[in-house]
Amino acid sequence: MAQIDFRTKINWHRRFRSPQGDKSEHEILRIFESDRGRIINSPAIRRLQQKTQVFPLERNAAVRTRLTHSMEVQQVGRYIAKEILSRLKEQRLLETYGLDELTGPFESIVEMACLMHDIGNPPFGHFGEAAINDWFKQRLFPSDAISQPLSDDRCVVRDLRLREGEEALNELRRKVRQDLCHFEGNAQGIRLVHTLMRMNLTWAQVGCILKYTRPAWWMGDPPASHSYLMKKPGYYLSEEAYIERLRKELLLTPNGRFPLTWIMEAADDISYCVADLEDAVEKRIFSVEELYQHLYEAWGKHEKGSLFAQVVENAWEKSRSNSLSRSTEDQFFMYLRVNTLNKLVPYAASRFIDNLPLIFSGEFNHALLEDDSDFSQLLELYKNVAMRHVFSHPDVEQLELQGYRVISGLLEIYRPLLQLSVDEFSELVEKERVRRLPIESRLYHKLSTRHRLAYVEAISKIDRHSVQWPVLEYYYRCRLIQDYISGMTDLYAWDEYRKLMAVE
Repeated sequence: MAQIDFRTKINWHRRFRSPQGDKSEHEILRIFESDRGRIINSPAIRRLQQKTQVFPLERNAAVRTRLTHSMEVQQVGRYIAKEILSRLKEQRLLETYGLDELTGPFESIVEMACLMHDIGNPPFGHFGEAAINDWFKQRLFPSDAISQPLSDDRCVVRDLRLREGEEALNELRRKVRQDLCHFEGNAQGIRLVHTLMRMNLTWAQVGCILKYTRPAWWMGDPPASHSYLMKKPGYYLSEEAYIERLRKELLLTPNGRFPLTWIMEAADDISYCVADLEDAVEKRIFSVEELYQHLYEAWGKHEKGSLFAQVVENAWEKSRSNSLSRSTEDQFFMYLRVNTLNKLVPYAASRFIDNLPLIFSGEFNHALLEDDSDFSQLLELYKNVAMRHVFSHPDVEQLELQGYRVISGLLEIYRPLLQLSVDEFSELVEKERVRRLPIESRLYHKLSTRHRLAYVEAISKIDRHSVQWPVLEYYYRCRLIQDYISGMTDLYAWDEYRKLMAVE
């Protein structure tokens, strides 16, 4: 097993205009403070305030958005990081692991990764992802035919019969189709930070948000040794070269993960489980008494001194005895959060330290809070109750179906841009207005400048005389539409759909 030295992982260099030479502890901390400023001041972070956590288009400000959820994850991530560093200090291992002068950056990287962890999520959450993927799967077919725009008479890509000797091109077509049909919020987050927002963060900070290590174009099952780490797409074909460089800078194995990412993931797992239940009570999906009963029944076997008794029953009893100063609801969730954190944060820290050799190498093929312990069972309890009684509630399902329809409808509205030939779209990009293309010109003007520039930059790097040009041009054109629509907030997407469909 390789020696654990976090100085090789907490890489403070950037891809562009990186400070050179050795740096003192204070100077390195300032570099990560710069990352913090770039992230907090990013428009993509501000947009999270109008993106779904559980309840789309929610007007009750007490119910969580992606932004308020991410702020809670940030606090829990900081708590876990501090717990880990405190334990390593007690064991006199900070210097051994190269962390004695990097405790500040260690905490900051985790905190900011937590704040950014949902940055790539589309409007309406997972239903937005499903809408994008379903729409492209239905229209990018057959898989060996991606090189021409969507046809006017069929919702398919025109089938160019492969000439002999074009196996490489055929493979690229399949790769591109697979990539476009596997939009994923985590992969979009990498694209947003690097390609669209051009935030130029340190290698360590970006490495911490690379939650899954599978490319979106991957076909077949991942290797068993990395089945968890590769269970979802983590990056797109468009960012392949950047991820390759990231892996070199952070000394990551081909399918391995950055060590601090496990902390960010655990913080998210701890935060959203309790939060989803609290939001459901706030929305009157069930009362706090009904929630307690759901939790009690779902836990099953009840023994004195069990983790359930220490966390849930303790919160319930305290909320009933101290209800004069605050409402029972407020009291219950305050104690439930505190009890849950006080049990799960130390456990997550222990799991991180106990498995540090595998985690440092990037090969630990589990979540920190995924095992056969009572702690993992407690998280599963929260998740299962939310799945059974919150996500399946008619009001939630109706909102999710509306969100699915909105995203599908917007993609259909922008479809004319994907039906243009390569030459027609190139002319539109160059002139911005083409008289014989009145609808397409107006749709093109509605796309944001940032996304249009990302498209132009991407295609400028492709040889227009190569056989791959039509395939890759079309790939980046599809990405352009995905970038624009996935970057919308719930309310903006809803308003755009109503305006463009002339529904009032």
